[in-house]
Amino acid sequence: MVQRRGEKASEQPPAIDIVSRIERIESELSPSERRVAVIVGRDYEAATRLTIADLAKKAKVSQPTVTRFCRSVGCGSFAEFKIRLATTLTVASAYLKSDRAFDDDIGQLAQTIMMRAAGAVRECLDQLDTKTIGLAIDALAESRRIDLYGQGGGSAAMIEDAKLRLFRLGIPVSAYSDGHQQRMSAATLKPGDTAFAISNSGRSKPVIEAIEIARSFGARTIVLTRPGTPLAQVADIVIAITIAEGDNVLVPTPSRYAHLAVIDTLAAGVAVKLGAKAREALRRVRYTLARIGIAIPTPATDPTPLMQARGPQE
Repeated sequence: MVQRRGEKASEQPPAIDIVSRIERIESELSPSERRVAVIVGRDYEAATRLTIADLAKKAKVSQPTVTRFCRSVGCGSFAEFKIRLATTLTVASAYLKSDRAFDDDIGQLAQTIMMRAAGAVRECLDQLDTKTIGLAIDALAESRRIDLYGQGGGSAAMIEDAKLRLFRLGIPVSAYSDGHQQRMSAATLKPGDTAFAISNSGRSKPVIEAIEIARSFGARTIVLTRPGTPLAQVADIVIAITIAEGDNVLVPTPSRYAHLAVIDTLAAGVAVKLGAKAREALRRVRYTLARIGIAIPTPATDPTPLMQARGPQE
């Protein structure tokens, strides 16, 4: 899903499959419905074989609660829920489970975290608008300078990762997580430069203002955020992704995995777009690290096949 400046979009785009729907609305479920979601999420395949009484017993809730859960995720009945879940598993089972079973607390914790990460990336891919990603890649590759903006524990870390992925391609890149520095940075941008902001909430006032300032001085603006947010309304190119966040503050937020996947996609696309210039920059990086004894696996020399679908490069 994508939203460009001036367009309206719902805060919660429709789910592609029943698993995505469960993950997206998990934080909106009642505590008892959430217990049902947890049991289903532990083993999707086993859930398709349970009766409503079995599922209610495992979740320690009433059968009407199970029915309410099914309706909350868009199914008219428990029977419909099982059919839709079985359909999802038929086409995507390899991405929804691991062959390894854990009977210890640490193993189950690792499984929960890693499968949530995989689910977030899959959900991000379901929503991705490739035309918008292409526009963002072109804008970044053509930039004289790129300034990155993000605030908070999640987005601040994301812009640092984006900086590390992009500066190695020979593009001047800076990352700013301080609101005052974001405004000052934006004020120095001009046509040919790009401001790229990341915000899962899309409501960070300093980031919004920095993008507005950058745009007012002629810089291209790209944002990675939720659709319909104040930040999405002020940018030229909007990579609109909605990833539901859980209530457990002790585990990573799923959106960070989705945002990392988008950053890697953009960086790889920019590298291919730059071609020889990027290869030379990466060769220099590899050479300087090799001189101090850091061994780096040799990559494939020609990444062009990754983007053959985009046609000849300019």
